[in-house]
Amino acid sequence: MVVNIFSLINEFQDRYPVDVNGLARALGIEVNYAYLGKDVSGMIERTNTGSYRITVNENDPRTRQRFTIAHELGHFIYHKDKMGEGIDDDRMYRSTNVGKYHNTNIGPREETQANKFAASLLMPMDIINQLKSDGINDCGMLADMLDVSKHAMCIRLGEPYEG
Repeated sequence: MVVNIFSLINEFQDRYPVDVNGLARALGIEVNYAYLGKDVSGMIERTNTGSYRITVNENDPRTRQRFTIAHELGHFIYHKDKMGEGIDDDRMYRSTNVGKYHNTNIGPREETQANKFAASLLMPMDIINQLKSDGINDCGMLADMLDVSKHAMCIRLGEPYEG
């Protein structure tokens, strides 16, 4: 059975907060939590069975872990042909040589695309607009409801972040 990835994503965006772990499982991707060092947020790698695994820094806050999983899913969906054995992403979501992999096929363009995918996945504008129409306009409240950082929500909304 062939899975239409974007139909599957839409199904997971029917509820909030979006279950990124469930989406990864539905795509056949294992998600692990481990200490990756202070400079690495996450990585996606191909296993020796040919499937994929996302590993997230267990020391990061939950909202960051969720964004990292979504970011790595973006690489899986858009950059699978460039991933090779895997990709490490640093704190700024840039491919890095600090971790296990140094993938020179993944550059700023691909990292930006994975970040935009992650933001769209976790903070769907349909849900944000519905919440706003229900009277929830505060960036922090919206962030809490979608289980993302206030900073990420403010970026998504194009509003200044006051941390």
